Amino acid sequence: MPPTPGPLTAAGMLGVDVGQMIMIGAGISIPMLIVVVFYCKYIGKKIYQIPNEDGHGYERKEFKKEYIKSMEEVEKLVGEKNLPSFTASILPIIIPIVLIFVKTFWGLFGTGEGVANTIISLVGEPIFALGVGTIIAIYGLVRKEDNKKVIGIMDTAIKDTGIIMLITGAGGSLGNVIKVSGIGNVLGETVVGLPLPAILIPFIIAALMRIALGSATVAITTAASLTAPLMASISVSPPILLAASCCVGAISFSYFNDSGFWVFNGMFGLTELKDQVRCKTAVSLIMAGVGIIELLLLQFVL
Repeated sequence: MPPTPGPLTAAGMLGVDVGQMIMIGAGISIPMLIVVVFYCKYIGKKIYQIPNEDGHGYERKEFKKEYIKSMEEVEKLVGEKNLPSFTASILPIIIPIVLIFVKTFWGLFGTGEGVANTIISLVGEPIFALGVGTIIAIYGLVRKEDNKKVIGIMDTAIKDTGIIMLITGAGGSLGNVIKVSGIGNVLGETVVGLPLPAILIPFIIAALMRIALGSATVAITTAASLTAPLMASISVSPPILLAASCCVGAISFSYFNDSGFWVFNGMFGLTELKDQVRCKTAVSLIMAGVGIIELLLLQFVL
């Protein structure tokens, strides 16, 4: 869900309010989390690893109940590290979300006129809200760090987001080409005739793109680009369900060509292919499965 770039792009392409996108994303994530936690507890006992004392590598052990730490022991371990406070850590995330929510609720219940509307519309824009979050992060989390180190951190972040911006721009161009060429109308006529729930269309497109390319952002952007021209032909309402379907499909298959797959496996010391698939790939499939079931049910309610 926003402020992740993929969902933000899907919301923009399909004309969905970002605040509403956050709400439905958070809502459908809860059942996903509940279901996947049971699987994680199961697989965590089958693949039980702990970091070595020197901080390099992991040691595989047979799971035993006495290995589980109490909350007091966890708090003691965390207290020994020089970490920012919980408030300072959560504010850069919470403040932008609150600002976006304020704009959403003002759009639903406000007057739409006056100075207050102008101010709320400005501060609730995702770019402005995330800018506020960035400033809070700089002065709240790293205010005691050396300026050169902070600039280095920001440079690294900008390099990573540059690729995402290029992908998003290319996806938007693709959507416009599809719209102008009339391919969307042809696809719409074809899809309408298929014995397939319309809510599955963006899900399947996003899932196939995720399998083929590995990038969730590209998968969401492509699915939204192909779905936008079809909105007049398919019977799903409101459009937010289509945007959510793009996002759910994009998390469906994390595998070798997904950079996050390797980050996850590297962080948790998973070196065997079987273990990698049972952890990262299986979790993504379970979450996508639960998510699409939710969307199939929600289309009869919303």
